[in-house]
Amino acid sequence: MSSPPPASKRPTATRLFARILIILSLTALLGGWLFYAIRYQHLHDTLITWFQGRQMDETVWNDEQDRNSAFWLPDYRVVSWHRIPEIDNNLSGLSFVGERQELLAVLNRPPTLVALDLAGNFKAAYPLEGISDTEGVSYLGHGQVALSDEKHGQVVIARLPEQPGPIDLTHAPRFAVGPGEKSNSGIEGLSYDRAQDRLYAVKEHSPKALYRIDGLCRDVLNCSPDGLQIHDLSNWLAPTGFARDFSAVQFDPARGHLLLLSEQSQALLELDENGQPLSARHLGHQPGDPDIPQAEGLTLGQDGMIYMVSEPNLFYRLAPIADTKEDSDHAGTYQ
Repeated sequence: MSSPPPASKRPTATRLFARILIILSLTALLGGWLFYAIRYQHLHDTLITWFQGRQMDETVWNDEQDRNSAFWLPDYRVVSWHRIPEIDNNLSGLSFVGERQELLAVLNRPPTLVALDLAGNFKAAYPLEGISDTEGVSYLGHGQVALSDEKHGQVVIARLPEQPGPIDLTHAPRFAVGPGEKSNSGIEGLSYDRAQDRLYAVKEHSPKALYRIDGLCRDVLNCSPDGLQIHDLSNWLAPTGFARDFSAVQFDPARGHLLLLSEQSQALLELDENGQPLSARHLGHQPGDPDIPQAEGLTLGQDGMIYMVSEPNLFYRLAPIADTKEDSDHAGTYQ
């Protein structure tokens, strides 16, 4: 009969097992932290931007001399946020509808147009047929909506029905913007300047691009691609080299400026009417900022409120500092 192992060896095996458990626990904790930092804090994008030397030039943006004439994004704070339980995933573009005092959002899978109230509560859904990858949305007026089909680099004009329900876009007016290659880096965001009849479109990346489409709604009751003119304004993006992508564009009718949203770089940017840089704000860097994992949609209300959506189903409202105190008690959570 073999003798049992010496007693001196048993503690050694126990210590080895304990060390393995500690290493596994630390590895799990590190993995969890990395997942959170990458998914919600965009750590990888921050590191890539830093290594590439593409940080924001502080001498170009947020010059105090521009404060009075600018939208001035640094003054904005997140005053409320919540999940939209009726939406599971893929929440993307956003647009303000003044006629109805509501918001329109899009989902890209399955393609769906969604109506929200100004507090971000679900109102109605319009399943979309005849379009494959809806990313951007902009209300054109008189019940008409511009939708971007990112995969095909097209803008499609839809008409809202009187009652919520499916919208068949198979034969809807549409036109190509940009090179027209089939990819997943096409037109990502849309915003309409109703006074000047100009639709702005931003291309996500590879390369980033900005376009202005004139004459889409010469007949305000029947917007049509016939006779429109497309202008490439991509040179306006030169000062935005630190932004790795663009997920949304928003026209500011009060000043004639443009706001640009970068999902990967977690930034909001303001350009003036000539494309010159004015103000900028990083998301998640201000006091009280919640996590914004994938900022995809942006729009403005008539009162200057910024509305923003993020995948999978998150809704945010941002207001200037002077307006945040009255709303601070109503800030939401992701629960």
